[in-house]
Amino acid sequence: MGMDHRCLVLSGRLLDGQDPAAVQARMAAAFGMDPAGFRERVFERAPLVIRRGLDAATADTQAAQLRAMGADASVWPDDGHLAWLRRNGHVHGPLPEPALERYAEPGDQWCHDGGQAWFDWMPPAGASEPPPLPHAGAMPPPLPPPAASAPPAMPPAAPAPAPLSAFAVAAALFGLLALLLRPLAPVAVLLALVALAYLWRRPLLRGRAYAVAALLLAGTALCLWLARPAPTSAAAIYVPRPLQPLSASATASVADPAVQCAARSPEPKSDEDRFLLTGQRLPTGRAQRKGDTYVAEAAVTVDAQCQPNDLQLYVFHHGVLIGTVLDKAAGLANTRLADFSLVDDQHLRITLAQCTDQPADCAATTVREFAVMPGGGGWTLGEMK
Repeated sequence: MGMDHRCLVLSGRLLDGQDPAAVQARMAAAFGMDPAGFRERVFERAPLVIRRGLDAATADTQAAQLRAMGADASVWPDDGHLAWLRRNGHVHGPLPEPALERYAEPGDQWCHDGGQAWFDWMPPAGASEPPPLPHAGAMPPPLPPPAASAPPAMPPAAPAPAPLSAFAVAAALFGLLALLLRPLAPVAVLLALVALAYLWRRPLLRGRAYAVAALLLAGTALCLWLARPAPTSAAAIYVPRPLQPLSASATASVADPAVQCAARSPEPKSDEDRFLLTGQRLPTGRAQRKGDTYVAEAAVTVDAQCQPNDLQLYVFHHGVLIGTVLDKAAGLANTRLADFSLVDDQHLRITLAQCTDQPADCAATTVREFAVMPGGGGWTLGEMK
């Protein structure tokens, strides 16, 4: 490591007035560990390096966070030279070699990281020993150092890096799943935000990159889900036709009296009405227009007295016939087209009355709604389910 990097050392000492159990519980939560595991793997091995390769600002910030929890921490240059301490039969570290002057005590032994020989700690000549900081608990009396002929024990492995948050990883995977199943996008966004809040309160726990990736994936899935096209109607789609008479094959059968009754039909008020007349349909005079949409009622067949037998509604948009409303014309003998209303230029509501043997007895009614919508080949007409 270069001199521009710093390492963060946890001394194992508490600040004045701090309760050891409370401090260790707070730090265990920050490390994402259970209190017993934290005490055994971290606190009882202090002083030791808990983070390396930090820039100065990050190292100072994290040291301040540890002090706010009640634990003593310090920042040292990370030059790569580490050492181990043996005190009362327990091995502590690793920690930077220059930090031995601060943390080693008389009676301690030390060795270079990777070395085989333990040396008695001797303070530098002329250096006055600073008073020790209060410990988390009383230390037992030091044991005598081992005989010179005893082979030194190898120092334990370096401490494992801070644990990775499984919750952040799960949130990222769920955000990826939301891209495939987009209705899950709102839940994925919520999980990503919870993961970020969880890691914000645990500064020493890794996984922020996963939480940010989870939020980006979930946000993308949510945008795609909200921008999904509106579902098309399940009703039949009508292809728009130019304003011209329908062919004989497309025109419903009209009795001969219809031709004779054409003169008695209401005066056409628009090109759409004239279109219906040329197709041998007899407008009843009931029609509505909203914006560019026009709906007219016309008789498909009439009786000998020029009275309508079957009625149909014809829908025009921009002067072009886009379809008929009813699949089958309403016959007055059993179904009456009681009313229709063009709510706006894109929505039509009709009311059908079911009749008995007497045409005047029409009690039960059914309301159906239709929509005029743009389609791939032009404007279409579809029933709203």
